[in-house]
Amino acid sequence: MKRLIPLLLVFVLVLLACGPAAPAPGSGSLPSGERVTEPGTNLHPNPVETGMPQYGGTLTYGYAIPRSLDAHQKVGYGPTGTLPTFNQLVIFDIAYKDTVPETIIGDLADRWETSPDGTEITFHLHPGVKWHDGMPFTADDVVYSLDKMADPNRSAIADFFPAYRDAERLDDTTVKVHMKYASAGFLISLAAGESVIQAKHLAGTSDQSADFMIGTGPFILEEYLTRVHMKWKRNPDYFKKDKYGNQLPYLDGLKLLNISNAELNDALLGRRVDLKGPVTGAGTVSTYEYLKNGAPELLWQKRDDYVSEAIFFNLNHKPLDDLRVRRAMGLILDEESLIIGYCGDATFGVTDIGLLQRSYGLPAEEIRTLMGWDKTMEERVAEAQQLMAEAGYPNGFKLNMLSRGGAQTAQGATLVFAEALRKHLKIDAEVNGLASTEVAKRLDENNYDMYTVSLKVGLDPAQLAIFFASNSYANYAHYANPDMDTMLTELDRIIDPSERREAIWAIERTLLTDLPALPTGTFIANFLPYYPYIKNLRFTDMPYSNINRFEDVWIDRDIYQQVHGKPLSAATAPAMTPPPMTTPETAPVTTPEPPVTTPEQAPVTTPEPSSAPSQTAANSYDDPDWPVIWVKIDPAEGVSGGGTMITVTLKVPPGSFNEIIFINPVTGTRSSRRPAPAVADADGNVVLGPWEVHSAAAAGEATIELTCTKTDGTKIVVTHPYTLK
Repeated sequence: MKRLIPLLLVFVLVLLACGPAAPAPGSGSLPSGERVTEPGTNLHPNPVETGMPQYGGTLTYGYAIPRSLDAHQKVGYGPTGTLPTFNQLVIFDIAYKDTVPETIIGDLADRWETSPDGTEITFHLHPGVKWHDGMPFTADDVVYSLDKMADPNRSAIADFFPAYRDAERLDDTTVKVHMKYASAGFLISLAAGESVIQAKHLAGTSDQSADFMIGTGPFILEEYLTRVHMKWKRNPDYFKKDKYGNQLPYLDGLKLLNISNAELNDALLGRRVDLKGPVTGAGTVSTYEYLKNGAPELLWQKRDDYVSEAIFFNLNHKPLDDLRVRRAMGLILDEESLIIGYCGDATFGVTDIGLLQRSYGLPAEEIRTLMGWDKTMEERVAEAQQLMAEAGYPNGFKLNMLSRGGAQTAQGATLVFAEALRKHLKIDAEVNGLASTEVAKRLDENNYDMYTVSLKVGLDPAQLAIFFASNSYANYAHYANPDMDTMLTELDRIIDPSERREAIWAIERTLLTDLPALPTGTFIANFLPYYPYIKNLRFTDMPYSNINRFEDVWIDRDIYQQVHGKPLSAATAPAMTPPPMTTPETAPVTTPEPPVTTPEQAPVTTPEPSSAPSQTAANSYDDPDWPVIWVKIDPAEGVSGGGTMITVTLKVPPGSFNEIIFINPVTGTRSSRRPAPAVADADGNVVLGPWEVHSAAAAGEATIELTCTKTDGTKIVVTHPYTLK
């Protein structure tokens, strides 16, 4: 029996009945995110900020804080927490969306030269750079970091650097790298967000400790509370200046809140954060519309993912070993429909695209021709049916399709394609959306005809070898083409950008001709929201790009005051305020405003339960003597061992972020059971709960502890007694 999800299947049938030209739901309200191609290149420039930068302000955003502060360990969200602190030898220029060799520029390296045979690269380092602890940065730190990155015993990114042999210090500011062979992928990998340069004199420091976070970057870690937040202050000795000669960075500091995606949406609407984050935004229509309706003033930028799903054919199974059958199935594939099946709206994907992101892949016109998508759907179906008849399958056949995931994402796209196969080619496709362990079992047993999985090529198309080299562990198609093996092996050794692009195109052209796998268009975008006072935000196709450093991002004071109704707080300029510089012709000449001195943030105080005044709803929530009103606690008392469900209604400062912790009676331990945090509405109303008290909690007087974080960052911590009988 087919494992179909009824509601999604209804959606699939409606979608196919409408045909590929039917408009996607909600897409009319989404920003287009259209790219402009730079004349004479294949590159896509980011928007250019023409105003004169201003100093001051702390930028607050949210995401998960990484469990390790060592970016070389490649933990989830790692570069988000480390890039404000550390630099790299080279980076991708965020003037462009594309993360390709043509956009690699220097970071700690001012320049570099490559030997004629490509096996030696000499890096010339920026002089006078200091670590945050005052120690000088030298070539020894680069040699140490490169050796560590390439060592599988010390690094989880060692497979980024298969061509690296060793490095030597020529003098304090010069490093020569010796390669096993010429490798285009080496510089690409150095530009990845995980490839930071670390201090040799701190070798052995725990990567769980704030002491590890001594870098050369634009911001110095000031406070690190695990699973709570990270705070940075401006590095006054940062070695970079902007194009006008002004000292970077412009911001006084950064604050990263450890917060879930759903909670982050409410924090953005409550203006507790200035942007959702440098790598995450709205990945669904519902999230986009929730944020857009809640804060219409938000600005948006689109960042396409650099990986997508692919549908692999098992070429060991008949009739999928027949190219005519695979060609027929490719002809009736409609990427727009698959994208909608994956995420609900075609705007989030990319149509007329092959297996590689746009920065690397073949032009759309050639893809349409190769896949036969340059014809009308009626013509494509007719041609596909003719091919099926020639192959001996005019009435179709049965096959099983394998995927991971639930109603949408990979399984949603697979369901859409399965229904198209049934409708147009009479192919009876059983869709099996399974858990990862069961998927792995089916793969091991060769128990699948088609498999939908993410084609994780990342920054380097040479990684296609993982999926299409004859003997690769992830060659789900069992594809064996000696010419392809040769092309994939040679690709990393082609250094010239133009020659390399032609080689990449030749590889994709061959894959779309042989069709061991079908493209889906599911390069699913994030629409990244931020308030309009944030200037110079630019996103690349790679999530962990240099934007995570915020080194040249600034806040417009006038717009900030319009949005928040108060002036920007706590501005501290560099030691010497930069003089006015010549601005671009399109921008007026202005001088950055002088620093504004503001009172220090109030400390966090926690009154004892017995000293907390009795508060009632009659008291004003913005009265400084009554910052929080406990409107109602329901039920007023709980029952020990009964799993009491508690709901707390409060009156608090508008827009504040509120969290509750339940402190158990007798033991005084802080319970892991607590309600989800919530943001107060414009009138200061907020409800937290219900949540369940643990049944093992003893009878006695417990404590409900509320942390209320106001929009200016000030925390109010108050407690309320609660009795369990």
